[in-house]
Amino acid sequence: MPQISAEQAKQELIPLLHAWTRAVGAKEHAWFDRHVDPSWSYTDYTGAQRGIADYLQLIQNVNWYTEDFQRFDVRIVSGSVALINGVYFARVDFQGSGLLEITLAFSAVWEQRGGVWKALLHHTSKLE
Repeated sequence: MPQISAEQAKQELIPLLHAWTRAVGAKEHAWFDRHVDPSWSYTDYTGAQRGIADYLQLIQNVNWYTEDFQRFDVRIVSGSVALINGVYFARVDFQGSGLLEITLAFSAVWEQRGGVWKALLHHTSKLE
């Protein structure tokens, strides 16, 4: 399998992360079934660790979600495995607790399998 370039991966992954945001707001579980590996791990800025089942439960409490990427860098680490890191400003409206506005640094690992990108890992840290 030919190795994908970092620039090509970036051009494919930025729209996918925007689609992720839309899928959260729409609670579109089928999107996550297609693009998230069952062993996916997420550590959020509070240190909470979740798998995909916990994450899908969490998004049930989201009224809407937007993000604005301020930095989005991609490095291919092996064949079709992409390491992403960057910064984004997130606005999330949660049922019962209201609006969260936060700037986060993030790192993520995605792998392209059979032409489909799959999220393997995501980690965020709060920026002051």
